[in-house]
Amino acid sequence: MIQSYSRPNSKVELRFRCHHLKNLDIVSKSDPQIFVSQKRGPGGFQFVDCTEKIKNNLSPEFKKTIILDYYFEEIQTLTFTVMDIDKEIKLFGDLDKNDKIGEFTTTLSNILSRPGRKIIGDIIHHGKVTGKIEISAEEINQTNHEIFLRAEGISLDKKDLFSSDPYYKIYKTSPSGEQLLVFQSIVIKNTLNPVWPQLHMKLEEFNGGDMFRELLIEVYDYDSVGSHDLIGITRTTTDAILRGVIEYPLINPKKTSKSSYKNSGILKFYEARLEKNYSFLDFLAGGCEISLMTAIDCTGSNGSVNATLGLHYNNVALGGSAYARSIASVGSVLSSYDSDGFIDVFGFGGEYRGSTSHCFPFSLDPNVPAAYGVAGVLEMYNNNISKIPFSGPTNFAPIIQEAMNRASQGQSPYQQKYTVLLIITDGEICDMDETIRNLVTASTLPLSVVIVGVGSSSFENMNLLDGDDGFLKDYKGVKAKRDIVQFVPFNRYADNINALAQETLKEIPSQLLGYFKSVGVRPNPPRAFVPVDILPPPPQ
Repeated sequence: MIQSYSRPNSKVELRFRCHHLKNLDIVSKSDPQIFVSQKRGPGGFQFVDCTEKIKNNLSPEFKKTIILDYYFEEIQTLTFTVMDIDKEIKLFGDLDKNDKIGEFTTTLSNILSRPGRKIIGDIIHHGKVTGKIEISAEEINQTNHEIFLRAEGISLDKKDLFSSDPYYKIYKTSPSGEQLLVFQSIVIKNTLNPVWPQLHMKLEEFNGGDMFRELLIEVYDYDSVGSHDLIGITRTTTDAILRGVIEYPLINPKKTSKSSYKNSGILKFYEARLEKNYSFLDFLAGGCEISLMTAIDCTGSNGSVNATLGLHYNNVALGGSAYARSIASVGSVLSSYDSDGFIDVFGFGGEYRGSTSHCFPFSLDPNVPAAYGVAGVLEMYNNNISKIPFSGPTNFAPIIQEAMNRASQGQSPYQQKYTVLLIITDGEICDMDETIRNLVTASTLPLSVVIVGVGSSSFENMNLLDGDDGFLKDYKGVKAKRDIVQFVPFNRYADNINALAQETLKEIPSQLLGYFKSVGVRPNPPRAFVPVDILPPPPQ
């Protein structure tokens, strides 16, 4: 039987408003936030994403959108959970059921098939209506560009006694004529000439990929009590802004009847640019190399090499030890992207030259740090694993430091390379603080760390290193610049070794792109194909 995989027909952007929510707070109003979960096929609901939290508002309009892949041939059931959030939430499972305002459940196809691609539903909790939710959908065109804008106000109207507290909103006009909020700036206190921080977002989220779509911009004076005061509005398009139309008079409709009225100030975009989002393949085409470095756990907790229950035991029937199968799975994918074919191989936690070392050449020869290809790594591993006295403890910091040293060598905008460190281990980390410190530093380098856990350990510390729930912080409070760690337990994929490579390497393209974007490096121009003479076979 041939297994088929659905491909999305398009991407859909969902926007949200709520109306008349039940108030769960006593002193103030609720702080609502929407959490979106999706069910496709026979499985259960999976958390997708959430909006921002809006403070003290029972009829909020949310700025953040939710992007979903749309599959025509599937039923995509969506649940929208509205919560009153009083504390920081990192995981969907951390939500307190006592703060639940209610839920609304429908299908994506039901939203898309409605007039105007909009649905208004009842938010339900314990069988009672606790508010209304308004969901608008729009198909978005992938542009692979981001827009950067910097705005300032000039001589804005004074709305308070001495000044104003201005902020601005940008709306895009939907095909049905509805105004959809795409951005809201911060409030700048006590000024009539505010300079706002940079706006930076995906172009498709900003204007749906339509450069000529009308944009409505509103500038307000913020008031902590009561409604905010409108200073003025203007209309434009993305195309006009990028072509250099940067100054816009702000008009307050309530003042236009006065003969002396000109405007309520000027909104000026003093920076406006588009930036392309380069793909992983763009960097490969430009010659970026991906180098693999392998680190093998040689601590005593692995058990004897000769014992059938030992994790380094060469189980021929299964295709080798768990270590060998991990090397073969991950290495076979990455080796194609390395031009010289050499893979650095290190051990840690074993005895080397008479003492325990947490970073030593697996060849046991300091002059031979690498093996050629995956076959060479496996040959080195199988030949030398029985020669290394196992020791301990399990320390990662030295091997990560070695990877950092190698990743920082020979790097330039014209000679691009990226290093992937594969650590295969059976145990919990004993130098957690130093490991996190090194990983935080490594987040500024062209380096990713993939950890495969073999054996039956709980690997709790490994999950802490995998920054899916937020960037790592070291013991001094320094935060990682990006997530560079992916942890995968081997036993989960022991029966499907190809899936092991897919799971361990799935974040590498985005991590590579994140690094080069963070340092402002673009891919080099695509390398030209070098033709070679194709000679006919010699006569028989």
